[in-house]
Amino acid sequence: MPPKRRASEGAAAAAAAAAAAAAGSGSDITAYRHCFLQAVMQRQYLKEAEARDLYRGITRAGNDALFLDFVGEINRQLEFAQFELRRVKYLGDGEHYLGFVNKEADEASKRSVKYRGPKDGKPDTRVTAYFRALLERMATSATAERGLGYLTSREALNLRRAPAGRAGEEEDPEAAALRQQAEEVSKLSMQERDRALTQLSTDGWLAHMRGKQGCYTLGPRSFLELGRYILALDLPAETAQALQGLVA
Repeated sequence: MPPKRRASEGAAAAAAAAAAAAAGSGSDITAYRHCFLQAVMQRQYLKEAEARDLYRGITRAGNDALFLDFVGEINRQLEFAQFELRRVKYLGDGEHYLGFVNKEADEASKRSVKYRGPKDGKPDTRVTAYFRALLERMATSATAERGLGYLTSREALNLRRAPAGRAGEEEDPEAAALRQQAEEVSKLSMQERDRALTQLSTDGWLAHMRGKQGCYTLGPRSFLELGRYILALDLPAETAQALQGLVA
């Protein structure tokens, strides 16, 4: 679910204060860029309207006419580290979003969807596998509307992946990956899946499908961070057409 406006205002106020403190030791615009970037990094992603509010709050600009130039300059400074502030239009609500993205890792299994296990605090590979299975099923769904595939809550909770083969049998890398994913997903109980769906939605990877009560679809963060991965899937023609030009 997208962050609330109150959080955006709080982040803008904190970043503006930091910018004012930093401005005395160097260029104002450099300090403003640094504070804006830090605020977006803390949030991971936000609506562009909120990012523009953030920009005006930090720079004290009377308008946001130079906002895209401001973001572009930050991206030029981030090129060496293979990060960027990425902009995408989300079909779920028609709004643009801005997110802090690692350009090198564009696969669902490599993203920051590394939820920690409650006991040992280590990345929970079961949830990562579950998210990847949900993403692939939703993206390739024949029931897509406006370029967004979806699953009912029951379908999401009962998601199954038929193993492509058995351990020890000769299999290609793709089949082996599917089998491993199926094994990881099968380890999640229904209660754990329900908690994962809630957390993935809270963090923006999934979203509730507008006009479809009790249904989940991909959230804005999935398109921000996994756009190329999604486009590389075997998408229905209408979905592929709807997403062209919208995801990075």
